[in-house]
Amino acid sequence: MRFRAGRKYDFTKSTSLIIDPKFWNKKKGIVKQIADFENKKNLQNDLNALRSTILNKYNEVYQSGGVISSQWIDAAIKQQFNQSENIDFNNFIDYTEFFIKNLNNKVLPNGQTGVKENTLKRYNSILNKVRLFENFKKKRLRIIDIDLKFYKDFKDFLINNQNLNLNTTGRYIVYIKTICLDAKEYGIKINPDIEKKEFRETKEPITFVTLSESEINLIYNFDFTDVPYLDNARDWLILGVWTGARVSDLLQFTETNIEKGYIEYTSQKTNQKIILPVHPQVKEIIHKHNGNFPRATSTQKFNDYIKKVCEKVGITQLVPGSMKINIKPGAKLKVFRKVTGSYRKCDLVSTHICRRSFATNHYGKLPTPVLMAITGHQTEKMFLKYIGKSAKDNAETLNDFWQLQQSKKERKPQLDIIKTGTNDK
Repeated sequence: MRFRAGRKYDFTKSTSLIIDPKFWNKKKGIVKQIADFENKKNLQNDLNALRSTILNKYNEVYQSGGVISSQWIDAAIKQQFNQSENIDFNNFIDYTEFFIKNLNNKVLPNGQTGVKENTLKRYNSILNKVRLFENFKKKRLRIIDIDLKFYKDFKDFLINNQNLNLNTTGRYIVYIKTICLDAKEYGIKINPDIEKKEFRETKEPITFVTLSESEINLIYNFDFTDVPYLDNARDWLILGVWTGARVSDLLQFTETNIEKGYIEYTSQKTNQKIILPVHPQVKEIIHKHNGNFPRATSTQKFNDYIKKVCEKVGITQLVPGSMKINIKPGAKLKVFRKVTGSYRKCDLVSTHICRRSFATNHYGKLPTPVLMAITGHQTEKMFLKYIGKSAKDNAETLNDFWQLQQSKKERKPQLDIIKTGTNDK
């Protein structure tokens, strides 16, 4: 970066940002906006933000009589990009910290800028795991070290040392791969193993519970008037299973979300506008609350109370599932991990049961695109994975449809004479 202000000030400093020369317009000093460079918008946004910051800071310092120097320019650049003197972007931790700090400026494939808070938490979580792994190995990782050997060692560390399951381990692998590929876009050399098919996420079948229509009706018809907080939780649960809304959206519903007999809201996670009709049970609950939704509650209380609701109505049969259990009961610091086994169904109930029950109970009865529009899933693959449907499930659904069509063809019309139409005796 070169900064000039009249004849008095003329400084040139490195931004420490890296780009492949073929993507850089040296004459204009900007990033080439070509399709081959996926991070073109992000990098140019970073440079534009730096330019604005330097100009604004210069005006402030100049007007206040401060000193403009080479060191001042260097400090302004480092402050803008959250850098320190010891940063080396070839180190995995250093680059990941830079990656996370710039996620709020990242331009997403849908054109939006910035990521959700949960995404930031996930990347900070992987950063902590890699730090633990470095301490375990007593070695600082460089991006070029992220190869298939690292893949095997890190996977073993997460499963056997950190007691994580295969799905959580797989998500961490995906995050690491994403960070390395992002570094590649900025011209940092990565190990070719990253792009091999063997460097992929680990998976295992997910077990989850849903409420059948008969169980929903059992909950709906149960009298909770003697326990007001469970009565309120039951009402929210019924609303959830018949709207398919995420709990982050569901518990925010108020009378303002009701428009001409429909529930309308914008999903916090996807920013999608969702409109759905009011189910008869939902209509009765809204009427019960004088045209409004149930009393506001927190996600944690809702999660705890609906377990008690299901226990109260007798949904206590043993079913396969996973529960978070303290795997170090005698230790001062509790460590909770998901453990697969057979548990009472009411104990496995959580806030996710609302959306999954809605999707599962309507799958095969309504067109999948209609369900996806309500649940907010972007692709059919994501939707089917969410409700645990496989290719065999789809084949069985098709077979049932064909059998039904065949039975309709084979069914012969029957005519019964109910009156002769004459007065003959």
